[in-house]
Amino acid sequence: MAFTAAEEETIRKTIEETRVRWTIDRYFHCVDSLSWKLLATIFTQDATFEFNFSDTEKKVLTGNQVIADYFQERNKIFRTKTHYVGHAEIAIVDNVAKADVFAISNVVIEEKIAIRGLRYADELVKGADGMWRFKSRLHKAQWQHYATFVPPEVPKT
Repeated sequence: MAFTAAEEETIRKTIEETRVRWTIDRYFHCVDSLSWKLLATIFTQDATFEFNFSDTEKKVLTGNQVIADYFQERNKIFRTKTHYVGHAEIAIVDNVAKADVFAISNVVIEEKIAIRGLRYADELVKGADGMWRFKSRLHKAQWQHYATFVPPEVPKT
């Protein structure tokens, strides 16, 4: 079955959007699984990451290894965490992608769980190897509330 030129373009676009989404998902997997070496590989060497702690406090990091090292150090205060990635709007022009991503994080600090709604503004670039990497990432908390941590328990049969 032959595809029309328009169908082939739609397939190509869908494949590239899927590759961008894979990079976005890989970021959350790296952060939750503490995979710092892998985290560094999904950012460009000169990448920037702007992390907003609140409306008045932020930190800007530059460089893929600096970003990975920061996350490794910062994550020492967390008992555990899980991110759920929501919807993402992705627009690709040539080898540059812009993404608007929503997520929910559950971060356990001592006996409290900080549950946060997050929004990310991303710019990714496609490398010569065909892989998409973050060139810039802006992390912005939208809302937050707390819950009490309880250890997981599997009911006995």
